[in-house]
Amino acid sequence: MRRAVLAAAWLAMAWLPIHAHAIGAVPAPAAVDATHFPAGVLDLGPGWRTHAGDNLAWAQPAFDDSAWTAANLDRLGPAQPGWRWFRLRLHLGPNHPQLSLLLQGGQGTYEVFLNGQKALGAELRPLFGATHPTEQIFALPNAPDVEIALRTCALSMYVGLHERLFVSASLGSPRDIESRRAALQSQRLYAVFPSIAINLLLILAGCGVFALWRSQRGHAEYLWLALYLIALGASNFLTFAQAFGLGPEAWGVVYGDPLIYAFTLMQIQFTFAFAGRRVGPAWRAYEVLLVVMLVPSQLTTFANFPATVYVVLEALALLPAAILLPALLLVWYRRGNREAGWLILPSLFPAAAWIISNLGEASIYTGWGHADFLANLSIPLGVAHFQIPDLGSLLFLLAIGVVIFFRFTRVSREQARTAAELDAARAMQRRMVPDVLPAVPDYAIEPAYLPATEVGGDFYQVIPAPASTLIVIGDVSGKGLKAAMTGTLALGALRSLAQEDLSPAQILSRLNAQLAASSDGGFVTCLCLRLAPDGSITLANAGHLAPYRNGEEIPLDSALPLGITADTSYAESTLRLAPADTLTLLSDGVVEARNATGELFGFERTRSLSTQSAEAIARAAQAYGQQDDITVLTVAFAPAEVAHA
Repeated sequence: MRRAVLAAAWLAMAWLPIHAHAIGAVPAPAAVDATHFPAGVLDLGPGWRTHAGDNLAWAQPAFDDSAWTAANLDRLGPAQPGWRWFRLRLHLGPNHPQLSLLLQGGQGTYEVFLNGQKALGAELRPLFGATHPTEQIFALPNAPDVEIALRTCALSMYVGLHERLFVSASLGSPRDIESRRAALQSQRLYAVFPSIAINLLLILAGCGVFALWRSQRGHAEYLWLALYLIALGASNFLTFAQAFGLGPEAWGVVYGDPLIYAFTLMQIQFTFAFAGRRVGPAWRAYEVLLVVMLVPSQLTTFANFPATVYVVLEALALLPAAILLPALLLVWYRRGNREAGWLILPSLFPAAAWIISNLGEASIYTGWGHADFLANLSIPLGVAHFQIPDLGSLLFLLAIGVVIFFRFTRVSREQARTAAELDAARAMQRRMVPDVLPAVPDYAIEPAYLPATEVGGDFYQVIPAPASTLIVIGDVSGKGLKAAMTGTLALGALRSLAQEDLSPAQILSRLNAQLAASSDGGFVTCLCLRLAPDGSITLANAGHLAPYRNGEEIPLDSALPLGITADTSYAESTLRLAPADTLTLLSDGVVEARNATGELFGFERTRSLSTQSAEAIARAAQAYGQQDDITVLTVAFAPAEVAHA
């Protein structure tokens, strides 16, 4: 019996070391033999050991990781939160050529240790980093055996996007590894190419709309649309370029994020300008809020404000523009603003894309988790991927292009019609204010006419007759073609009446009756004079400025302007000019000239200048601050016997 027990004990002791693996004492795994592999690169996916937690001692080559879990770096699946280490032993043999390690993984999610020494080029960052795996190369030390240790910690945003912590790991010569890196980077570029192309198209379109605004400065909606497109394209471009590792971290977090508030503000301005509405106090306060949001945005960038709080604040701050602007456009459309209806559909595209993307981000940062997939939602087309925000921007650009085309066509037609009207009005006004006056015996008449920027309604005429000369100066209410047409109508009737040898009062009465019958609400001020060869003058006034004689205003009875009521009667006054006396007639553009402080040129300055030439008076009023057409006529009595004495 004793011999049987001893035999059993001896067999158990012999069996235990052989089967120790079955009860947990796992021997240290052998190093991956990398002394011989085919030309090109060696896949380092299998053979890794992994363990959760964080301890810098795990980077040392002498650390025993035999109890860690086996892992294939190429098949890890989506990144998980928390700290985790990965280790791999490579046997390279003595005198091996220079070799490089290529890792394709989440930028900012891992550090690399080679034989216990931290490698340059990979840093753990709690906030920054690309949200899609990128490629990095590390030179291996010249040692027969190399222990690779990866210290990892995925960002909450990275985890929420369900990206893989590592996609691949490769070993090879520097030349072969660089070729592999370039190939992987090209694949990444193909994926982000639609985003880059769409957002560059937005920026170019914004520049084109800006050029359109330069040609039509009166349409502020083009300026705001240009700034909106440029800010939108720049924000998306910088954000996606940084997310895919194609640009520095500052592109997305420092520049791209603040531009979100900029293009939202521009969208508000564009919407109101396009609809011809003023931005109300509530929307002004909202615009101030968008500017204030730049503060937590930058504080979050530099880890001075919790990202989980900021992402919710950002979503709440941008939500009114996404929802209320389309609703406001619908209200304006139903109230009769047809063009506001054109913007409803275009404004819905970026709003819907924004809501989808930000709902996903808010789900990630708040830990809700049910809508995480929306943050990285895209539509694959071959190797390319169309991001949802980019599709919203592209649809907006296409829709707004159609809207602006029709808007520009309509505005261009209106401008062409207005230009034609102005040309016609200027042609009419040249007849109303002739440059050359007919010679009048015994009188020297000098005109001066300085038009304002728009075609006005000033006119004057000198119509000689055998017994006397008729002089008329007037001002039609309004501007543009309508005023010019009314003035032309008055002049046509005046020339007909001048042939009947009527008195000034009779001429004004007849002219008033014709204008009252044909006028559509406008009126005409008019001063009518008949000059006799002996210096006697008969005057009648219909609401016009009184003339000046040798620097003194002539008191006249003034009735209503022409065209108001048909039964208005006009009184006459007479005076007699002595040789060398001067009579000055002018329009209200002289006395109503206004300087930068708002002070009028006024009657006192007009009176003090009334003895000067017509040109001098007109230029003085213009220099003071012209507001309206300026017309001055000076009439000097110069009988032939006096002139030749």
